[in-house]
Amino acid sequence: MMRRFTYALAAATLALAGCTGGSEQSSSQAAQLRTYVDIIRSNRQGPAPLPTLTPALIDQLTVPSLEVIVEDRDATAFLIPFSERRDSRPGLLRTWRTANDAMVVMRGDVLVTTRGLGNDLAGSQADAAVRAIQAQSPISGAHTIYYVDGDNQTQSIALECEMRTVGAETIEIVQRSFNTVHLQENCTGTRGIITYDYWVDRRDGTVLQSRQWGGPNLGYIRTRRLKK
Repeated sequence: MMRRFTYALAAATLALAGCTGGSEQSSSQAAQLRTYVDIIRSNRQGPAPLPTLTPALIDQLTVPSLEVIVEDRDATAFLIPFSERRDSRPGLLRTWRTANDAMVVMRGDVLVTTRGLGNDLAGSQADAAVRAIQAQSPISGAHTIYYVDGDNQTQSIALECEMRTVGAETIEIVQRSFNTVHLQENCTGTRGIITYDYWVDRRDGTVLQSRQWGGPNLGYIRTRRLKK
């Protein structure tokens, strides 16, 4: 059964967020998605599967929307863009925020850090993966993960990664089909083999769906772009 996130935003300022942004409209629409799912949950009886979102609901949104699922907890959140900026590294750095101020930061749709999800990812660096998504073609390279251990110390995990093209795939998001190229990044390090999957829209390079590792504490998260 799906459970709610415990939305507890870290007290520290999110340095990667860049200039603050967002709007009451954005927060309202994130709350609309969350309320929709909460209503469905409250009306459920027994182990019936959770009904899906509808195209009609997605059409009502006027800002981009991202669904994030933490696999280990089977927990779902809906996020709206809060801020974005560019720097000397590849990819747009965008902060996504829930109605309750939990945050996920992506660089070119590659996971960078999280705040308020519990067992948060402290940071990551994966420029090769960002470039591969931009090119829609395999580019291999390092992928470094930063996390906080039980002693409240920041630790790093160095991964050596090989990107490959799985192939052209049609995926469905909220009853709509999209033509994508499936890129898969296979990484090795002290934690064994870690795999990242990205389904990239062939038209504009947006990652429509992904499965990414959030470090040893958070585990894998899945994303779906509900609205661009």
